[in-house]
Amino acid sequence: MISTSQLKNELSISSARNDGRFFFQTYTHLEGYVKRVMLIGLRLHGVRYDNAIKVVDSTYINTANLIEKVLFLIDRSGKNQTQVLGDLKTRFPEFFILKNVLMDFSAVYRNRLAHGTISELKDQEIIDLLCHVNQSFFQSFEELLHSNYGRSAFDTPSDWGAVRGSMEAIENTVNRLKLGTLVKKPLHPNEVKMRLTGTQYAR
Repeated sequence: MISTSQLKNELSISSARNDGRFFFQTYTHLEGYVKRVMLIGLRLHGVRYDNAIKVVDSTYINTANLIEKVLFLIDRSGKNQTQVLGDLKTRFPEFFILKNVLMDFSAVYRNRLAHGTISELKDQEIIDLLCHVNQSFFQSFEELLHSNYGRSAFDTPSDWGAVRGSMEAIENTVNRLKLGTLVKKPLHPNEVKMRLTGTQYAR
C-alpha cells in the first residue's frame, strides 16, 4: 500500500503546470486513496490490521465497484450495500457525478497510457481537465467522509472505531465481504532468474 503521508502529499498539492505525468501520478494515488478507505472498512469489519493490508494488496475489484464497496464497508448503520449507496446518492449527488466522470474520463485516459494505446498526452486542455477531475474527486470524497462520518481517510482505523480483529484466512475474508478476486502474485526474482537460465537472456 502507498503510505498515508505520501497519499496526502501527492493528492493535496497543485502542480504549477499540469502535464501527463502529473495526471498519471495523481490518478495512481487516487486509487491508493480508495484502498486506504478499504483498509479502514476492513478493520471496521473485524479484520486484523496485518490481514487487512494483505487483503488490500492481494484482491482486485474494478475501481468503480471498489469505490462503492468501500463506501459500504465504512458504514456502521447495518444497512445493506444497496441501501447505503442509495442514501449516499441522495445526500451527496455531486460525489457520484464526479465518480462517474472519473470513470468515464480520467480512467479511460489512464488506461490508454498504461496499456500502450497512446504514449503521451499532448492536448493541454484535456490534461488540465483530467487533473481537475482527479483532484475534485479526492476533495469530494474527503468532504463526504467528513460530513457523514466526521472522519478522514487519513485518520487511523482506531480513530474510526476499529478494535483488534480476530484471525481469519484471507480467502474467508474475501468471500465473507465479497471483495472480488485474489490476484496473482508476481514471481520471486530468484524464480525469474531460474527460468531464464540457459537462455541468452540469463542474468
